[in-house]
Amino acid sequence: MTRTPTRTRAAVAVLVVLSLVAVAALVATLAPREEDGPLLEQHVRDFTGQLLPSGPYRPPDRAEREAVVGAVAALLGAGEAGGDPARRAMEDAGFTVGVSANATGDEFLVARSDPDSERSWGLLALPLDKEPRLLIEVPHPNADYGTEEVGLAVLAARPDAIYLQAGAHRRAADERADVAHEVDSLFHALAVDLSVRLRLPQLQLHGFGERDDLDDDVVLGGGPEEPAPAVRDLADRLEEADLSVCRAWSQRCRGLEGTTNVQGHAASLFGLPFAHVEMSADLRKRPEDAAAALASLAG
Repeated sequence: MTRTPTRTRAAVAVLVVLSLVAVAALVATLAPREEDGPLLEQHVRDFTGQLLPSGPYRPPDRAEREAVVGAVAALLGAGEAGGDPARRAMEDAGFTVGVSANATGDEFLVARSDPDSERSWGLLALPLDKEPRLLIEVPHPNADYGTEEVGLAVLAARPDAIYLQAGAHRRAADERADVAHEVDSLFHALAVDLSVRLRLPQLQLHGFGERDDLDDDVVLGGGPEEPAPAVRDLADRLEEADLSVCRAWSQRCRGLEGTTNVQGHAASLFGLPFAHVEMSADLRKRPEDAAAALASLAG
């Protein structure tokens, strides 16, 4: 019987140990450690849970909108390193800014406002080291329940997306905080600037309750005009995912068409894809069923 020399066995053992160390290092880079701080999903859930109809809110004035929009543009270019003046501008507007990873290990620059302040203007996650290809929008957090969970699931499937969420409940301040219908909101200013400057399709997520007159999983609209081809294709992909779809441009969808949405009107003016996605309560409880199809809006 041939025996393995002691020196050879030792060399093999060293290689095994080095391989295990390398694998552990790789896993550490892909999966964020708990001591690194809350995951993006936890930031979003904590933030959303604090948004109440009685919460404080005032729309920003023009100078405040322009300052934050300019700061976000600078942060997109600066990434994690640099961008100190832009960070200070965000902090001056009441935002906390930091880096956070999501559950799949992708890192984002996260800015969130204070829900206890009248300047509760939103939460924004910008992808680090990735060129954005999609704008995910949640305009009615803690009102259209679970829409943020769908947004997070889409972001996990499409980590080269920007996540934009409103900073107040839609009923706050006598519904002045309903950002899907108010052009003076920071949400609207950011949605228009990011989509137009970066030529991004917008995926705006809404929800509807139980209805006797509508059995579909999704009502899909494309703004006030005829939908862009990408939105028509999205309807097909949702059906390929075994979801029933009411196409707002060719069917009666019981008042859920989204034709008065101000972000949709702006997208139409600039010829950009805008998908107004109304989802049933049941679908919002299982966001993974729609996430891959919705993420495909970016192509």
